[in-house]
Amino acid sequence: MRNIVDNVYIVNPYDPNGSGCCVYMVDTKSDEGLVLIDAGMEIELLRVIEEDGFDLKDIKHCLITHGHIDHYGVCNKLKEFNKDIKFYAHDLDAEDNELKIRDPSTAQMYADYKYEPIKINRIIKNDNEILKFGNYEFKCIHIPGHTPGSVAYLLETSGKKILFGGDLLGIAINFQGGNLDAYLKSMQKLIELKIDISCEGHEDLIEPAEKVLKFIKGYMELNKNLNTVVLENPSDTKALFELAFISYELEFYEMTLDFCNYLLEIQPENEKAQKLLKETKKHNPTKFEWIKNFINRASGSVN
Repeated sequence: MRNIVDNVYIVNPYDPNGSGCCVYMVDTKSDEGLVLIDAGMEIELLRVIEEDGFDLKDIKHCLITHGHIDHYGVCNKLKEFNKDIKFYAHDLDAEDNELKIRDPSTAQMYADYKYEPIKINRIIKNDNEILKFGNYEFKCIHIPGHTPGSVAYLLETSGKKILFGGDLLGIAINFQGGNLDAYLKSMQKLIELKIDISCEGHEDLIEPAEKVLKFIKGYMELNKNLNTVVLENPSDTKALFELAFISYELEFYEMTLDFCNYLLEIQPENEKAQKLLKETKKHNPTKFEWIKNFINRASGSVN
């Protein structure tokens, strides 16, 4: 595990080839035990805490950032270690107080993953609700956009404002439960908090505050352009280059590669994209075809 500040850890760090999300843990140093923020999809990845002298049975709380299975898939298995573990999630991402795979395309994507719905012990309904465990207080900040019930958990400790945001970089377009306008308002709310450390679900730790600000603003612009390309004009070369350039600035080289490749399929002579692609390849990013598949899926759903 990696220590972020005293008693706050990264359990499952960012892995561009992994199927789950980053998982974080706080040791409350009290009878409230260990608090997980999200849980991922593989129980074995959580067993790393044992190497640092912790025990899975001491995980007494799990704060779920939003209703996407890569953030909570393994939760039911946690009950095998502590049947009294409590789960927390927002009302708008819970159905009948349970977390289920609600989106058909997501269900298809994880068709081979064995998942059992979990009961949510505490439904978060109000913005800025406080969850207290020992001397640690988590403020629940409702940040709709990626999903209706996305929640960021703010913890102030060791002189730092630490945000567990789930998927601040998550897709937030007007498709599959996303809402661009809501997302932009949510991100502006987070900007005003002046976060020192952002603990993302699919990204390395982001710090200090100046870098967090750049990260949030960058993804606001990325989602604006993504909304244009996916839902309005898949051949908008200006928006595609903006997507590639913003991704590069944010050091998300896998997405930069994908956007550049797709842009050059449409406009092979684009010199700016050629140059950016050459620079991107120096970072040896993993290759995948996300944007093309996403556009096709969105087009099929809309039509």
